[in-house]
Amino acid sequence: MAYLNSDDVYLPGTLNYVATAFTEDQELDVVYGHRIIIDEQDFEIGRWIVPAHDADVLRWMDWVPQETLFWRRRAWERIGGQLDESLQFAMDWDLISRFDRMSLKIKRLNRFLGAFRLHSNQKTLAEMSLTGEHEIRMIRRRNLGRDVDDREIRRRVFGYLLRHSMLDLCWRLGLVDLES
Repeated sequence: MAYLNSDDVYLPGTLNYVATAFTEDQELDVVYGHRIIIDEQDFEIGRWIVPAHDADVLRWMDWVPQETLFWRRRAWERIGGQLDESLQFAMDWDLISRFDRMSLKIKRLNRFLGAFRLHSNQKTLAEMSLTGEHEIRMIRRRNLGRDVDDREIRRRVFGYLLRHSMLDLCWRLGLVDLES
């Protein structure tokens, strides 16, 4: 199962690759992968390579590219079989956080699976400061059981951001191979 935002796209071969991952590991519940960032004309303007899944970091910040997220029906049923449609910005972080709180097996696949479209009128940019920040604080409070300040968040996610940066650099230098 998955959902795709109206501006985003799956990359060629993604559905087959994800189906194979689920077939090869029957214990696997949720997967996601790397993203390509595209503009309004479908031109690539960036890539986002994410380190292996880190459940501890997920509780503090959402680094999972939504357009690359797939899950089994059994995972969906374990979390109640619905999205929190009251959320306008952080619905995807809420979803994967609920998968995590149920101790489901989540894995980052080492492949580019989707493309995220970046443009000036998109909901993500336009509503971040209005609705998004409130929803992010609410989900973080749900995940951690308390409010936290920005300094603590930075301290908790620093290692992940460093791994993210190093993985990206190694990929750009040709030292890391991603499946195609």
